[in-house]
Amino acid sequence: MDQRGIIDVVCRTGVENLATEIGALLGRELSCNDIQLQLSSKDTIFSDISRPTTALTRMTVSGDKEGDCFLLTPISSSIMLGGTLIMLPEDMIEEHIQSGKLDGELSDAFGEVANIIAGVFTQAFVDKYAKTIRFIKKTVEELVPTKIDLGSSEPFPPGTYYVASCILADGDEELGQVEFIVPVDVFELESEADEVPAAPAAEAEPAAATPSPEPAAVSEQPAAAEAEPVAEAPAAEPKPLFADAKKLTDTVFNATISQIGEEIGALLGQDLKCDDIQLLMTSKADFFANHCTDRVNMAYMKVSGDREGCGFMFTQIPDAIVLGGTLIMLPDDQIEEQASQKVLEGEVEDAFGEVANILAGGLTQVFLDRYPKQIRFVRTESTLITPTKIDMAGDEPFPEGDYYLASFSINMEGQDLDRLLLLFPAHVFDLDGYSQPQAAAAPADAPDPAADANAAPSANAVQPAAAGTQQAAQPTAQGSVASQAAAEFAAATTQPAATAAAPVNGPPLVLVIAEDPNAAQPFTDALNAAQFDSRVLSFQDDIKAPFQSNQILGAVLIMSRVNEKGFATAIKLQSSGQALPPLIFAGPEWTRTTVLRAIKYGARDILITPTPPEEIQQKIGEHFKLRQAS
Repeated sequence: MDQRGIIDVVCRTGVENLATEIGALLGRELSCNDIQLQLSSKDTIFSDISRPTTALTRMTVSGDKEGDCFLLTPISSSIMLGGTLIMLPEDMIEEHIQSGKLDGELSDAFGEVANIIAGVFTQAFVDKYAKTIRFIKKTVEELVPTKIDLGSSEPFPPGTYYVASCILADGDEELGQVEFIVPVDVFELESEADEVPAAPAAEAEPAAATPSPEPAAVSEQPAAAEAEPVAEAPAAEPKPLFADAKKLTDTVFNATISQIGEEIGALLGQDLKCDDIQLLMTSKADFFANHCTDRVNMAYMKVSGDREGCGFMFTQIPDAIVLGGTLIMLPDDQIEEQASQKVLEGEVEDAFGEVANILAGGLTQVFLDRYPKQIRFVRTESTLITPTKIDMAGDEPFPEGDYYLASFSINMEGQDLDRLLLLFPAHVFDLDGYSQPQAAAAPADAPDPAADANAAPSANAVQPAAAGTQQAAQPTAQGSVASQAAAEFAAATTQPAATAAAPVNGPPLVLVIAEDPNAAQPFTDALNAAQFDSRVLSFQDDIKAPFQSNQILGAVLIMSRVNEKGFATAIKLQSSGQALPPLIFAGPEWTRTTVLRAIKYGARDILITPTPPEEIQQKIGEHFKLRQAS
């Protein structure tokens, strides 16, 4: 038997024993199906960019051969195996799978499963291989396939590898693929490397991406420019093939749209799903002829980071009313009446703005997690447009050019909603090779009109407030990813400066907004003791009215139960037309999720009720300050 045949026999034995050994550890009856033993390359292993987020276990090889090897398992499978080992309840395991995070005790538990896998393969080589080879598990880390640079040494260098894989299953439920990856030199298979299949070839890039056979536009530059040849400039950053860039962008948007549905549903307290996803290239004329034909709400989405520009979110007006009205818990008949009249205004419009903010935040998070470049999205201003009134030859609301369109339907129980459309200039995702033939003859140093126009829409399209918001968000580009995300959320959820009215010079006042008026008493007592005038309001009262007649020094929001009703009231505060005052949330039971939501809606502090009087006094002193008369 040749060397390849021997390695195949030993590794097949190892794979076949995995189910028994892991099953014994977990107390489950597992099976290994679809066993594959093949030589592969790094390019081929990661050629499918739709591969899910993966747990990468690094192992060392010792004995007669030394080196490194690797174990790849889907993050969801790793969470399930680790959670089962430490006997987490099934609903908690499912919650961790939805979050996609393998950390803490789950990571440690999966590390034990990886130890078993290393031991199984070690035992197979002890039993059936002439030389001594041992595999030792080292570390477990998260790997995002879409962020891998195939030319780098991470997570392992380019080269030829022996891959032993199978589909692990628990009864009829498939847990995902397990891949054991070993450099060929460890198994003395260097001579077999020539048989490694090439990675699947991407579709050919449009012919326009090949340099135009008209170099004269460059060579005809004046002699004075010869010291700095124009031709060298494009070499700074090679563009990826159009097909590769499109596949990557589609993969990230598919993940984004699924997450958007969950996050908006959580915000609304509804079971909301996004499906029927369509991802395609379009133009301004095609978009308004075939995809957006009715009067819609258009939100500007500022793009910053490694790419800059402006994208757009289009929502049917009745849908925007349903989503915004649901968020602030308007009665169904009132939502239906406003939707039928197609009038989006006031607190419903403000509430829908929060939904758009959540969408922008979700888009940013998935792109930071899964896209190779750092791209962030901030919703700025919104306007209403009527497609039939748009001049297709003009630059409003955006110029003609190539655009990437992500279109999907929204399904919410009891509501008949339409499609939501996200539109971005092609250059944002390196898709500007889509229809380059017309642009190929332009001088190499000509400005990109699409980029310029989308980076700063004309004054007729964007109000000054949007520009202010964009400038405020710009400094975050140099900070850490975490600080950028935090700053961008603040930019996205803060009312634009132009919409805030001038400060009111009326008497100072602290608002105590309580679902149950009796719950307000300890807070009003503490405020009176601290020399603050206060006013008690219910969740149903006109919360905006005091902002028109008083200087609002702060607000306390008291919930009988921490739920959507309280958060909807917080949104009403944000839409008061004035800067949001210091806000303290109070409620009986808080989870990590509800704490984060409270912070998103402006909470400076959070109290657990019933709250001791001295703690109320302390928090009032920390956050509410009497203003000195000017």
